Amino acid sequence: MMRLLRCGFLAFCTIFLLGAAASAVAQSGLNPGTPVQVGLQPQYYAANYYVDTDASAKQLTISVSGSGAVDVDLFVRFGTPFPSSPVSVSWDLLNRYSHYHSYSASSAESIIVLPSSHVPLGPGRWYIAVINTDQRNLSTTATLTALTFTTPQVAAIGVDFSSASTNPGDPTQNCEIAPWTDPTVVAPIAGNPGTTLGQQRQNAMKYAVQQITQALQPPVPITIHACWAHLGGNSNRAVVANATPVTFLVDEADYGGYVLPLRYTWYAITEAVRAGGATQCGLIGGSCDGVKNEEILATFNSDIGTADVLGGEQFYFGYTAAPNQSSIDFVSVAMHELTHGLGFIGLANTDSTLGPIGAKAGIDAVGGSIDYQNLSKGPYDDVFDVNAAIVNTTNNTYTPFMGYEVNGAGDAARAEALISFNGLRWSEATAVNSSVNQNRNLPAPQNFPLLHAPNPIENGSTLSHTEQFGDLMNAVYPFPPPRTMGLSQPMLAPLGWSSTAASAPVYAQPVPSNWFDRTHSGHGFDFQLAARDPLLGDAYILVFYTYSANGTPEWYFAQGNLVDGVFVAGIASVGNTLLYSTYGSNLGFGQLQPTPQANPVGLVTVDFNQASRSPACRNVDRSDQSMLGVMSWTIGNDSDNWCMEPLIPLNRHASPDYNGHWYAPPDSGWGMEVLNYDGNASSSTIFVLVYYPDANGLPTWAVASGTLSNGNANLQVLARTNGYCRTCSPPATTATSPIGTMTLSLTPGSGATRATGTASFTINYPGGGSFSRSSDPITQLSLPTGQ
Repeated sequence: MMRLLRCGFLAFCTIFLLGAAASAVAQSGLNPGTPVQVGLQPQYYAANYYVDTDASAKQLTISVSGSGAVDVDLFVRFGTPFPSSPVSVSWDLLNRYSHYHSYSASSAESIIVLPSSHVPLGPGRWYIAVINTDQRNLSTTATLTALTFTTPQVAAIGVDFSSASTNPGDPTQNCEIAPWTDPTVVAPIAGNPGTTLGQQRQNAMKYAVQQITQALQPPVPITIHACWAHLGGNSNRAVVANATPVTFLVDEADYGGYVLPLRYTWYAITEAVRAGGATQCGLIGGSCDGVKNEEILATFNSDIGTADVLGGEQFYFGYTAAPNQSSIDFVSVAMHELTHGLGFIGLANTDSTLGPIGAKAGIDAVGGSIDYQNLSKGPYDDVFDVNAAIVNTTNNTYTPFMGYEVNGAGDAARAEALISFNGLRWSEATAVNSSVNQNRNLPAPQNFPLLHAPNPIENGSTLSHTEQFGDLMNAVYPFPPPRTMGLSQPMLAPLGWSSTAASAPVYAQPVPSNWFDRTHSGHGFDFQLAARDPLLGDAYILVFYTYSANGTPEWYFAQGNLVDGVFVAGIASVGNTLLYSTYGSNLGFGQLQPTPQANPVGLVTVDFNQASRSPACRNVDRSDQSMLGVMSWTIGNDSDNWCMEPLIPLNRHASPDYNGHWYAPPDSGWGMEVLNYDGNASSSTIFVLVYYPDANGLPTWAVASGTLSNGNANLQVLARTNGYCRTCSPPATTATSPIGTMTLSLTPGSGATRATGTASFTINYPGGGSFSRSSDPITQLSLPTGQ
């Protein structure tokens, strides 16, 4: 067992072994169906369990239950184990290593994995971490169980008929539950055995849920909060019902524990539960009790049946379709609305009072809710609209409805498509090729199913409905009323509801290089591969060169592992993942004694997966870049997400290749990044960032550049004189001043052997004095490029 310190965002923390501290705990295989007892002291974890699956397994269920109502959390990872001794570990680290998690506030957690899950079930080894996160200093004995099934198990979609609520802002939206228990006596109708109006309403709702369940086969339970409200209407028009997911989730670079297939993309909570294989509370944390943990809110119009609404038409509660158009088929209406709750809903703005028509949704800066202006985060794509297309019916071409764009540049095109009648369509292949698509035999893009795009916009109907005649999700209530999901089922497939086996995700492999954000010129990071590690993820060194609040050059250091395409930094000191050190006087060999700052300074992570989807990478046009990364940093009270790109691509590296991070083995306290490009042994360009302590012992940096001829270079060292803070706007031009000289003599390595050389330099301090070395032996700290 390993002691767990929950240090917060990104932190690695020290772990302590019970027993022999120098040895790792042996891995323990689980026999499916056989519970294992795991003793956990407060804030301890066990990460040494696994279960093997073969090709016959079509569902894997891993569950844990703690004794004494002690809060336990569960993490699952495929293929390689979680970190354990002697590696430093924290709750956040395990979350970032996990492919699936369940961390509600309860004592029981469960995770379900299918072949269609985002990290698909298949032959191999699944590693398990169990954590006692209880804050009451209580120990627990957790029961850990793994089950495999050769046939996926179908979970229940439950309905909560008994939770009333009020809406102070709009009493017409009060959640009323009395209609579910209305005692009015009625005769059974068309298979519905209820003898009171309330019973028939409940039975019809359950029957609609049953049809949805049979079609989608949900693996994780979902709960519907079912209500009635006075939604009104008139003799010609009325909203008979509405339903919505209770919340939406988005994966950001500064959030660990990715469970959604698309980064920086809104998913309905129902889709997220399906993708993550855990309940809502397990997926996002918090209590599992009450209506806040229900996934869909469905509201029916209690004014239906009154004389002044639709001429007094009644709801029809039979199990077979309504026989005529003089009544409203409750089952069909409920199925339609529940399909919206399952994610059949676009988030592009259709209400001009909320912001620009066609705008993407972000997070409001004040209330933290979904909004279209005054955003604290975003805007983001949403997974429904990602699958839509803008079709030019004149030349039969199309563009993505949500595409790569800069600062809302696509809003106008989306606004035009939303009123185009037939220019807004669904382009994803599952639905296009489906036998239920009435356009499937037409040439592309005419074979794309039509989405509802009337002029003017019908807020609440535009975009989130189809125009396919007789379809369940048609914008107009059809007759005969449909009782099958129709086109909505293949349309829901790419939103997370597919039962087709998924491909394993492919994670980004970043280029070891200097990385920069073109909107923060002069800041950047040196990112170099230090060691190959097939279990924990390759080890990297990151040096963040930047400027302080007054524009003085400064740098921070992090080291960590690349975990599924994400650089996860290890803790450096007292909660930091960015180390900032002061330096004392020279020691015996000219070394400088570093002293880490006592208080937390900085945090960093870099996500190289799907970075082009990030708002940080859409503030200027970076479509010319084949690789991007989102750097999330916090230093002091400042934090931001920056879009980084490699300064020198691999195809421009010189040969021999001296690119990498260099250091002087017997002389700690300084180092340098070498960029060597566009040439060969005879002549190439060299750019050097020198990291060293200033006159006050604080980490600073300078640059030198020139020509490298046969491994030798004589360079002038420059300091930037108009540096600017990390949250400031960059100056129009770069100003530098010469502060010294540098001489390098480099010898290439061979194969895995690192290059070596010597460095001589004198760097003058502004107030007098200098930092200098003479023929200091240096070598590459990072692995040679390509190793």
